[in-house]
Amino acid sequence: MIAVTVPACNEAKNLRKCVETLLKETTQLGEDFRIIIAEDGSTDGTDKIAQELQQQYKQVIHLHAPQKLGKGRAIKQSFSKIEADIYAFIDCDLATNMKFFPQLINSIREGNDLSLGSRYISGAEIQRVVLRDVASRCYNSFIRIMFKDQITDHQIGFKAFSKRLIKDVLNECDSTGWFWDTEILIRSINKNYKCVEFPVSWEEKKNGTSSLEFIIEIGVQNIIGSIKLKQLMSK
Repeated sequence: MIAVTVPACNEAKNLRKCVETLLKETTQLGEDFRIIIAEDGSTDGTDKIAQELQQQYKQVIHLHAPQKLGKGRAIKQSFSKIEADIYAFIDCDLATNMKFFPQLINSIREGNDLSLGSRYISGAEIQRVVLRDVASRCYNSFIRIMFKDQITDHQIGFKAFSKRLIKDVLNECDSTGWFWDTEILIRSINKNYKCVEFPVSWEEKKNGTSSLEFIIEIGVQNIIGSIKLKQLMSK
């Protein structure tokens, strides 16, 4: 069983396309699967679209939260709701080209515990506004120095995990927001789970989240999260 989570907060414009694209990709993998829409306190009608998709497709599960949980908590609750052999999540805007989705899943089938795309290793193609690109590269360098890992892209919304990793690491992750992506990677690598990172094509979507205010907000969350995690792991 493959369980793919789509975190969705105010994603009315993107959700249907995302889920129907995922349905095409997962069907070709030759294994039973579920697509879980972790709909997180939406106010733009995303919840109604998610409910329609659940009624239309038997493989789709809609998890509704009336109030915003945060990306990390939404994914964590989704993973906890279903038994699967492979767990994955992707961003609803399909910023990562979905031609790489089979590779994401097959990397776990091949014996890896953690699989993720990267915008920053050789062979990757990225289209992104300069401000966010610079901020992201600086953040990744900061995390590599702080935790001495080799991951180039901690925050990409295109990750897959083995069952044994999720059962062992998921409940240890405390972050409820954007830092969750980094936290689960660091905790997994610290426990010597086998990781593979591969280049992808990635295009930033125009969704109003490239403002300086947003970048600062996420940056502060991530820096605070990294300091807290470092303190916890040093005890």
